[in-house]
Amino acid sequence: MTVASASNIASSEAPGTKLRLERGPLVTVQKTGTSDRCPQCLMSILVVHAPAPMVCPFCQARMKRDTFTLPAVSAESANLFAAREGTENYRQPAKPITILLTVTIILLLSLAVFLKIYNFTYYWYQPYVNLYSLTVGVFILSRFFLSAFYMAPPDVGYEPTVAVIVACRNEEGSIEKTIGRIYGEGYPHAKLEVVAVNDGSTDNTLADMKRAQARHPSLIVVDFEENKGKRHGMAVGARLARSEVLVYVDSDSFLLPGAIHKVVQGLADPTVAAVSGHTDVENVDVNVLTKMQDVRYFVSYRVMKAAESLFGAVSCCPGCFSAYRKSCVLHVLDAWLYQKFLGRYATFGDDRALTNMLLKNYRILYDDEALATTIVPERWSKYVHQQCRWKRSWVREMFLAGRFIWRKHPVAAISWYAMTVLPMIAPLVMFSALIVAPLTMHKLPGFYIGGVLVVTLLWSLYYLEKTGRPHWWTGFVFVLTYVLFFSWQGYYAAATMRRTTWGTR
Repeated sequence: MTVASASNIASSEAPGTKLRLERGPLVTVQKTGTSDRCPQCLMSILVVHAPAPMVCPFCQARMKRDTFTLPAVSAESANLFAAREGTENYRQPAKPITILLTVTIILLLSLAVFLKIYNFTYYWYQPYVNLYSLTVGVFILSRFFLSAFYMAPPDVGYEPTVAVIVACRNEEGSIEKTIGRIYGEGYPHAKLEVVAVNDGSTDNTLADMKRAQARHPSLIVVDFEENKGKRHGMAVGARLARSEVLVYVDSDSFLLPGAIHKVVQGLADPTVAAVSGHTDVENVDVNVLTKMQDVRYFVSYRVMKAAESLFGAVSCCPGCFSAYRKSCVLHVLDAWLYQKFLGRYATFGDDRALTNMLLKNYRILYDDEALATTIVPERWSKYVHQQCRWKRSWVREMFLAGRFIWRKHPVAAISWYAMTVLPMIAPLVMFSALIVAPLTMHKLPGFYIGGVLVVTLLWSLYYLEKTGRPHWWTGFVFVLTYVLFFSWQGYYAAATMRRTTWGTR
C-alpha cells in the first residue's frame, strides 16, 4: 500500500480517528471503546465512533455499559485487506477463439435440440426416461435462451445509506479480510454502516473483529457469548442498522470494488425487495474440487439466476453477497427468525428462506455486475456436508414457495415447479436409463448419455467463453459426481429434514 492510499483510508475513517502516516508502524490513537452488555441475552455490542445502543435489540432490556481496549494495528497488515480489481477473474479469450467458441456453442445447442427431437422416434421404448430427458432438455435450453436476454439493473445513480452485515462463527482466518474489503470497496463511508456479529466463536474471531474495529472505528461489533445461529446474527444487524438498505455478506466472502454501489441499483425500483450479486470462487486454484465449484457457481448465477431475473423471480439471494430493502426485511423479520419446519426451528437455509418470504409480495433481481468472491470447501468431506445442508433447505423452501409461486409470471412459475420435481426424480430416471435398460434391453442408452455430454460441454464452453478461465473441463467432473452421488443426496436430505446441525462447523 502506498502512502497515498494509506492517506485515503485515513481520511475515510470516522472523525476523531488519527493515524500516523510517517514511516514505521501505523497505530490507532483511539484505544478504548464502549461495550454495552445484555445479561439476559448474553450479548455485548462494542462501538467506538458508532452510536451506542441503550437497550437490547432482542429483549429491549436496558444494557450495562463498560469500556474495552482496542488493539494496535500496523500499516503492514493493511495490505492484506486492500480491495483488488474484479476484472482479473475475467480474461476474455482472443477474438478468433471467442468466435470459434460462439459457433461451437450454437452448434451444440442445435445438436441438443436435434437429439431431443430424435428421441421421439424411440419414445415408447423407454417412455418415462424419454419424457424426463425431453423435459430436462427443454428446461436447460430455455435457461440459456432466456439468459441471453438478461440485462443487469441499470446504474441510475441511486446511493442510499447502506448497512453491511457480516455474521459468523469461528472464522478467524478470513473475517478481518472480509471487513477490510467492505471498507475498501469504494462506497462513501458517510453512507456506510458495517456490523460484524461474532456468534459464540471458540477461536480468535472476536479478537480479529476488534483489530478490524481499531482500523475502522465506525465498525459495530456484536458479541454473542453463546452460539445463537446465523439468523440471530443477521437479525441483530438488521435491528441495529439505521440505513435504508441491508447488504448481507458471508464471513468468507470478499467484495470487489464498486460492488455495493452496483448491487443497490435494482432497489431504486420500489417493487424490488432484494438483489443478488454475482459471486465467484476466491480459492479457485487450490484443486479440482474448487475449480469444479467455480464452473458450477458461474453457470448457476449467469444462466439460472439471469433467466429468473427476467421475471423478477430469483429463487435465492445467496448469503455470499445480496442486498435487501430494510423495510421489507423488518416486515418479515420475526416470522423468518423464528421459522419452524416439522416442529423444529430452521437453523440453515437462511438466505433461501428470507428470499421466499420477500418473493411472495415483491420482485427479486440478480445483478451480474455486482461482484464478490467466496471461499468454497477444499475437501470433499466438507463439500458433501455443505451440499446436504443446502439440499435440505432447498427441499423445505421449494415446498413452501410452491404455495404462492403460481401467482407469478407463468414462465417463472412453470420453471419453479420444474426445479422442484425434476431433481427429485432424476436419480430414478438415471438408474433406469443407465442400469435397468442395459440389463433388460441389452442396449446402451447412447442418446441419453450423448444428451448429457452435449449439455455439459455446452455450459462448460459457455463458461470458457465468458470468463476465459482454463479449467472449463471440470464441468464434466461436476456432472459425473452429480450422477454417481449428489443426485441421490436429495432423498437423504428429505429423510433427515429435522436435523438442524450444519455439519461443517
